[in-house]
Amino acid sequence: MSLETLVQEFGLPGIVVGTVAEGDTVAFLGGVLAHRGLLPFAGVVLAAALGGWLIDNAMFLLGRHAGHRAFVQKQLARGPVSALRTRIKRYPVTAVLGFRFIYGMKTVGAILIGMTPVPWPRFALLDLLATLIWALVLCGLGFGVGGTIRTVFGHVELHLHLGLAAAIFLTGLLAMVLALRWWNKHRRGPR
Repeated sequence: MSLETLVQEFGLPGIVVGTVAEGDTVAFLGGVLAHRGLLPFAGVVLAAALGGWLIDNAMFLLGRHAGHRAFVQKQLARGPVSALRTRIKRYPVTAVLGFRFIYGMKTVGAILIGMTPVPWPRFALLDLLATLIWALVLCGLGFGVGGTIRTVFGHVELHLHLGLAAAIFLTGLLAMVLALRWWNKHRRGPR
């Protein structure tokens, strides 16, 4: 079965499921597929937003109903969670709108917000707005990268197109992570 057939068979539902499992990469590659004309761009954005919204709300409800459990507390013990916890208490609306854009904080952020007094309907509505923006940005980047690949390499097989796009995405992500680490290290100054 060819990759084109898989995309056409699973289409937008595949984007929804994929963004539940691995949001950023699938949303980005969905934009590449839209550039290739295999899926409609607006549909990819909405499918990616739906998948992101579903997993965020599942994690919120996990935090709300099982936040005290050991396996949840173990997840919350990783990374810069204490800084996020402080921001959630001080700026709950900003935290709900922004946690999805902090790399590595999507799952933990939704769980943490679920453990606060923020009502679920408020979270769900604000998160819908955030996931729509997130999906539009990532799918748009994928669409743009898809166009750049076509300009530079011409028409290539779909698997090569997606492979090049994924390599560009991962390289950009690595560069961003390294730049943030460098900035955080130098922001604190000498010790």
